[in-house]
Amino acid sequence: MIRFNFLRTILLATLIVAAAQTSTFAQGLTEPLELVNETGQTIMSLYFVPVEKKDWGNDLVGSGVMNQGDKRAIHYDSAFIRYKIKIEFADGTTVTNKDVDVFDAWRLSIRRDGTCNKNARG
Repeated sequence: MIRFNFLRTILLATLIVAAAQTSTFAQGLTEPLELVNETGQTIMSLYFVPVEKKDWGNDLVGSGVMNQGDKRAIHYDSAFIRYKIKIEFADGTTVTNKDVDVFDAWRLSIRRDGTCNKNARG
């Protein structure tokens, strides 16, 4: 009886681990990414989502602002390689870029025109 309970416990634990791994691979793994404001302007709102998403998601700046040189640490879904970015500046202008390559990136330096300079892992 004790051996049966032990085997049942091992089987249940194996199934739970397998289910968790399947769920992780289906969603993709999250990778850390640092976003740096190199626009020369104050950013009021910043959105960063996979190009496949229809909405822009949450504002990454939050309740404050992102001044020149400020950084934000985020995590992105590595199942997606192409992201889009939308930046709203303090002067009221908005810039979007719908083709940001994040493959193997650990830092993106954001420019005034919405392009990004990528520092890759190496």
